[in-house]
This record gives sequence, C-alpha cells and structure tokens, in this order.
Amino acid sequence: MLDLGVLKVLYNRCDPNRALEPDDPRNVDIDAADERSARPRGRRWARDLATRIRLATEPELVLFSGLPGSGKTTELRRLADILGETTGANLLAVTVDGEATLDLSAPLDVPDIMVAIVHASELAVLQAEGASAAQAADRALTNGYLTRFWHWLQATDVNLGKAEFTLQDVGKLVLELKTRPSFRQRVRELVAANLTSFLAQARAELSGHELRARAAGRAGLVVIFDSLEKLRGTSANWDQVQQSAEQLFAGGAPYVRLPVHAVYTVPPSLMLRRVEQVQFMPMIKLANRDGSRFAPGWAAARDLVLRRVSTENLEQLLGGAWSSRLDRLVALSGGYPRDLIRLLRELLVCDEFPVPDDAMEAALAELRDTYHRALTSDAYPWLARVARERRLAVDDERQRPIADRMLANSVVLRYLNSEEWFDLHPAVREIPAMLAALQAGERTDDG
Repeated sequence: MLDLGVLKVLYNRCDPNRALEPDDPRNVDIDAADERSARPRGRRWARDLATRIRLATEPELVLFSGLPGSGKTTELRRLADILGETTGANLLAVTVDGEATLDLSAPLDVPDIMVAIVHASELAVLQAEGASAAQAADRALTNGYLTRFWHWLQATDVNLGKAEFTLQDVGKLVLELKTRPSFRQRVRELVAANLTSFLAQARAELSGHELRARAAGRAGLVVIFDSLEKLRGTSANWDQVQQSAEQLFAGGAPYVRLPVHAVYTVPPSLMLRRVEQVQFMPMIKLANRDGSRFAPGWAAARDLVLRRVSTENLEQLLGGAWSSRLDRLVALSGGYPRDLIRLLRELLVCDEFPVPDDAMEAALAELRDTYHRALTSDAYPWLARVARERRLAVDDERQRPIADRMLANSVVLRYLNSEEWFDLHPAVREIPAMLAALQAGERTDDG
C-alpha cells in the first residue's frame, strides 16, 4: 500500500519542471550508448558540444535549442561538468539563467544579454579566485562591472538616475532591467546610440575575466546562457518577441559574439528563420521514421521512470500489469521527458491504488486537453502535412506564426536518426479534430 509518506517522496521525485544535476540519482544519461545506431537522441549531445569547444582555436559560438522539459538544461549542466574537468578542457563555466535575468515575455535586446553575461562572469571569476558567493557579490558591487556600467550610462545621459529612471541599488541593475520596462527601454536607447562603445567595453571586461580565470588555474571561460528557448511573448507581441530573437542570433550573431566560448539556448522557432546551425536536441526516439519500434528509446524512457519510482512502488501504483500500463504512458508521451514524468505525477494524486483504469484514462485525457487548448483551427491542415511528410514546411509568411506556435507549445516533436524528422505529439493525434484533418489529408493524397 502506498501510504502518505511514500506518496509524498514519490510526488516530489516526479517534478516535471525540475532540471537535474549530473550527479542526481534520477539523471539518466540518455546518450550513453557507444553505437550511434543505439542512441535514442541520435548523438551524444553534451560530449559533442564539448568537442566543438575543445577543438576550436577561436572563441566558439554555439546556438542550442530544445523544447522546455526535453532535458536540455540537464544536458547543459553535464556540458559544464565536462568542460570543467581539470584533465580535459579545464574551462571555468559561467552559467546564466535567462528566466532569472530576463523578461522572457518581452522582446530581447543586446544590453539585456550582455550585461547579464558580464556580471555573471565576474561573479564566477571572483569565486574561482577564492571568494565565497557572498564575498563575490560584495566585491562586484563595490568595484565591479555593474557600477562601471551605471557610471557610463549616467555620463551618457545626465538625467538617468532621476525620476522614473532612478536606481537605488546598482547591484540590482540586472533585476531592474528585467522588471522595469521603462528603465529597460531607456537603457536600450542609450546603448543603441553608443553601441560600438558599449560592446567594446563589455568585451574588454570579458577578456579581463578570462585572463583572471587563467591566473586562477583555468584554461579560460565558457559562457552558457540557458532558458532563452522559453522566450515566448504574449498573444499581443508574439511576432515581435520572435523577431527580436532572430535579430540577435541571425547572421552569425555579431552583437552577442564574445571573446570567450559561448553557448546560447535559443527559441525552437529560430529553426524556421534566418538563423544558421541551431543545434536542436530531439525527443527520445521511441520509433524509427518508418514506424518500427526503437527498443533503446523505450528502455531510456522507462529508465526515466524507474530512477524515480521503484518497481515495487510501480506495482503498488499501477497494479500487477504495471509494465504494460507504464508502456501506455511512455507511448502517449512521445518520448517527451516532461510529459512522461507529468503523467506519472498525475497518477500519484489519485485516491485509489492501484490506479483504476478510468482514473488513468482521465489523466491521459487531461494531457490531450492541454494540447487541444494550444491548437487553433488554422493549425490543423499544417499539422496534417507535418504528420504526412515528417518534416517542417513553411510555404509562406501566413504559415510561419502557426509553425512557431506549434513548436513552442510542443505540439510538433523532433527526432533524429542519421537525419532529422518530425511528428505530431501522440496526444495531439488522438484529438478528434486532428484525426479528421489527418483523414482529410489522406483522401486528398489518394486523389
């Protein structure tokens, strides 16, 4: 019997929104297989990204994407560990969390990104030199980049610091840029009018930080800017927000290139825009493109569950047929880690164990309903085409917003063999209107 204490432990082990550290016992190295043909995501993502950086003689720029909850943040933490190995690259990893430093519902601009990076790298270097986190924060505030940047802004505009643009605590400048739109807009205007000077100073700061990191025994810096794939905007400014990301990262991303190695996460929609070489981490592949079962993917997906809930607890939760019922959860998740763990957690809040069939079907229906709410009538024909052709196709600008939304809402999932292919989330396929659109598409193909 699953008592309250056990349920509480399992419920908290199954948090679908929590990224895992590399040494967390729940962490499954999905890409561990030696043979490429047995890798559920087609590549060894963290190790392949690390190799790009280790081999580069000039600062490398990597654009990395993936759906929220696909394991991207966990993989970036694994990347930081690999690059930090003293017997390997021996780089000091500077991780910036976009959710903590940026307003991801508003358009991005150069100063938002660069100020957050330089401040984070300064804190990381101070700690590499021996300061505690609190000491690093104090030293950065006393004589650090944020103070110098604020003085530069005030010298550029004598009215800055007055009235609505006042700043009581320089140490909160990054937070103010995130939370105060009027302040953020004024800073953007000042930087835009002096962009060359601003970028030169920011890059000089980073070059200085890299020299200090080397003096502290490191081979250099690598900046990992996470969570930018969550840049979404609202219904009112969706296109504007996506365009801001495109402007930042298109054409080699000249304004956010750094004098050190950098990995930026970017929104999935940039795959369909003028942005080159976006590394897009796929889902766990449960089937090959021809529909045949891919056993290593099923094993990896089941392992995600078994690292959180033991077979004994699964039998108590799902009954004697727990293995086949678990396969039902895996199949409906489409190899999307967040949805698989989300479904498992929903079953843990049932009031009867083993979970009855009707309660399990209700949890599955709720997942379908979640995706149904993300669909609009104009999306069904486009989605039916994706399901038929197994690729993303945008024929004109009218289809681009549809494709952007479907990617951002995880309605369309990416998989990787020797080449990439796409499919609908299995929960989407079971929506009646989607089934009708698929059948209509089949009739059209049959002529």
